[in-house]
Amino acid sequence: MDIIREIFAPYSLATLGTIILNLILAFALGLVIATVYRWTADMAENAMTDALIILCMLIAVVMVVIGDSVARAFSLVGALSIIRFRTVVQDARDIAFVFFSLAVGMAIGAGNPPVAVIGTFLISVVIIGLHRWHMAPANDGEFLLTFQMPLETEHEQNYKPIFSEQVVASQLLGQRTTKSETAELKFHVKLKDPKRWTGFVQELSALENITGVRLEKQ
Repeated sequence: MDIIREIFAPYSLATLGTIILNLILAFALGLVIATVYRWTADMAENAMTDALIILCMLIAVVMVVIGDSVARAFSLVGALSIIRFRTVVQDARDIAFVFFSLAVGMAIGAGNPPVAVIGTFLISVVIIGLHRWHMAPANDGEFLLTFQMPLETEHEQNYKPIFSEQVVASQLLGQRTTKSETAELKFHVKLKDPKRWTGFVQELSALENITGVRLEKQ
């Protein structure tokens, strides 16, 4: 008991209570960050979600240890320089989440819990909003159209009537000659009625000089 008292002698009960509460807050906010990551990531690994929680708590402890001491900060940098990190983070979003967790942990350890809480809430809202925005069917009705026709044929005279009936907008992306001496055209098209894409393909394929019609969803 005497040893324990000597260890905690420099700290008052209020200070110890603050440290414990900060660690609990770091765990809670780290859990929020990990949950948001799991919701928005294509393939969320358990190792990554665990690391986000641990990092948040660890950085909070590090900030408390450093305090206002410049010497401790340089000592920490020297200690970290010895460690070799072999894990390569390939997704930019993963890097952003790591910095997210680090920033929240730093705010808590530096004695700014309100900044950590408000920052976690607002950044999480932005991340979820961006995720839903990317998942929204903004390109509904947009397709990549490819077909072939004889080289000597006037292009527009063949497909333009069908385009006028069923296509809202079209853009010629490229054209080339094939080994069978035909012209292959590639369009980006937006159909008036995306549900009738099969009918659009059938009508194009029924034209005398049109072959190899392919329609791919964008």
